[in-house]
Amino acid sequence: MNIVSDDILIEKAQRGNQTAFGILVERYSNYCYSIVYRIVGCKAEAEDVVQESFVLAWQKLKCFDSNKGKFTTWLYTISTRLAIDALRKRRKQEELLSEVEEKQVDDALSHLYSKELEEQIRQATQSLTELQKVVFVLREIEEIEVDEVSIITGLSPRQIKDNLYVARKKVREQLQKVISV
Repeated sequence: MNIVSDDILIEKAQRGNQTAFGILVERYSNYCYSIVYRIVGCKAEAEDVVQESFVLAWQKLKCFDSNKGKFTTWLYTISTRLAIDALRKRRKQEELLSEVEEKQVDDALSHLYSKELEEQIRQATQSLTELQKVVFVLREIEEIEVDEVSIITGLSPRQIKDNLYVARKKVREQLQKVISV
């Protein structure tokens, strides 16, 4: 079975071929979902953000230039920024409603961690700022390189390292509290 390269699919999709774009969606929707879910922490919201990401990617596809970077980096940038927007909207809604809801984490991380550790990490990341959480998810969980995280988030490598340092420290402190109990 011949697998068509991303470059060919992108070129066809840029000319309006919806089938080619559909193949790109199939290839990258799970990974986009994984990133977004880890940022927003809610299945339904993550699904909405991923769908919105692909709609926006389709609308802006003619602007994509492979000479400026990888398609996946461009796509993950869209997804990550929409996930951050979703977090900000949620925070505003929670402030208006003064409701604090605990979010249950699905087993999306279960292939990496046991369910117990996954829950402890999720709880430990709740105290992080939006940027710290995004940087922590992209670098520590998804293991994306600093240069690519910089493109996705718009932060400088120094800002990424600073946010990551603080995020790691906070998560470590939270996990140590649980472990020492």
